[in-house]
Amino acid sequence: MKLVCFEGQEKDMTWELGNTRTVIGRDSICDVILNDPKLSRIHAEIVKEGNTFIYYDKESMNGSFINNDRVTRQILIPGDIIKIGDTSMRVTGEGLTTNINWQKSDPMITTKIPLDQLTSQIEAAVASPGAVAEERPDLVAKRHAQTAKLIKNLETIYEVGNAINSIQTVDELFDQIGGTLLDVFKDVQRVCILLRENKKKFEPKYIKTRSDVPPQPFQLSSTIVNKSVKEEVCILANDAAKDERFAGSESVLTMNVRSVMCAPLVNKGTVLGLIYVDNREKPNCFDDNDVALLSALANQSAVAIENSKLYEDIQKSYHDAILALMNTVEAKDPYTRGHSQRTARYAFGIAQEMGLSEEECKKVKTGAELHDIGKIGVKDLIIGKDSPLSTMEFHSIQAHVLTGEKILGPIEYLSFALPIIRHHHEKYDGTGYPDGLKGEKIPLAARIIGAADAFDAMTTQRPYNKPLPFKKALEKCKELKGKQFDTKVIDALDLFVTQNIKNLTKTDELPDKPTKVETPKKEVSKTVKKKAK
Repeated sequence: MKLVCFEGQEKDMTWELGNTRTVIGRDSICDVILNDPKLSRIHAEIVKEGNTFIYYDKESMNGSFINNDRVTRQILIPGDIIKIGDTSMRVTGEGLTTNINWQKSDPMITTKIPLDQLTSQIEAAVASPGAVAEERPDLVAKRHAQTAKLIKNLETIYEVGNAINSIQTVDELFDQIGGTLLDVFKDVQRVCILLRENKKKFEPKYIKTRSDVPPQPFQLSSTIVNKSVKEEVCILANDAAKDERFAGSESVLTMNVRSVMCAPLVNKGTVLGLIYVDNREKPNCFDDNDVALLSALANQSAVAIENSKLYEDIQKSYHDAILALMNTVEAKDPYTRGHSQRTARYAFGIAQEMGLSEEECKKVKTGAELHDIGKIGVKDLIIGKDSPLSTMEFHSIQAHVLTGEKILGPIEYLSFALPIIRHHHEKYDGTGYPDGLKGEKIPLAARIIGAADAFDAMTTQRPYNKPLPFKKALEKCKELKGKQFDTKVIDALDLFVTQNIKNLTKTDELPDKPTKVETPKKEVSKTVKKKAK
């Protein structure tokens, strides 16, 4: 994992988080020195515990913000944005763990190879006559070897196509492509995938290096990249160090690259990016056959990448539309405004503290954002009712979990959220609804969101209760361990809230209307109302 600065005086700087402890601040003793006057001398530190990286603010004057939330302690995951002072940094995962060096002057011997080189080889093999009796044995052996190589390449393309076409997320796709290239090309030491975002310049998005190759900055040739993109051709570049045309050229020695292959990612006439592979130790270790295979794999990858990006765009559109529906739900009742976002933050923190994977944490967060979507089917008068609920009204409120499940049911990519939405009101002792599930039979994500949902209800203004201080709400949750809540979930909630209590501020606890809301006097009414929501 590493930090990449994209805003501030250290823009484009990168820092590896390989040490047990990484100190951030203005002081010269810091591991990450930021020349930002709004930072404290020792502003923060990142501590590595096993495979987990935890960010700690060191009681800085201006604080630390991760994903726009002020934090004192936060488990980091790739994609997090850290904002301290005027400096913004992005947390990245295992993809780009290497610095990039762009070489503008790199006199290598390059060969341009058409994108359809493999197709041409197949056509040539089909058209060539079979061996004749008087043909030299060495030519026959060479033809057989070429045919065997071609068949092997076709098998590889078929296998890779099946593998990458089943992947839907871009990050997973990159990892599959990188691993495949290292498996197929035994002499490739490093793989880099570059993409062009928003019609800007091509930027490295993924790097994979063999485990036995020492870590070094990745050398990218601007000449090779630009030529491959501009002419839409594959490039085979070999070491020019011994070529007399470049005798005495220091740039060749500086590059220290012996062999390079580069293939553009072209889909429907548009260059999406490039695949760039190299070897710094062996000169001339790639040939035309290797480039032809890389070109075919690049063509497959381009289609898969475009499909994955379209899939993710569709996901985002769906998600944005559903969040808009959630805003409609919360607009019905000013007391619950911001409830889903706060519940999502608590649930995400619980999931992190419980050691769930990055993917599972994201699913929990999404489920929390959508957990009350079914309330769009509940009448406004019931949602905002201050007086006791009738039995029918109470059942109408309870039905929101089933309504939410039906609303999201047709959306395939949100299928993981259906059991979360249905079961987030189950109780650990089996007295919840709608199915009366008990203990571990309740999905873990639903147990997490159920606790986060209840905690937010306890700590915000509602018609049926006044908000509790965080510490008292935690005490109440602890009293309900094994009854309403899973013990492990409450322990994680306690840890997350305690570590971040100063920054878990409520900006919308009170309704926008200035009217005073009376708490129902009858205890039974409070209970009914509380259970209902």
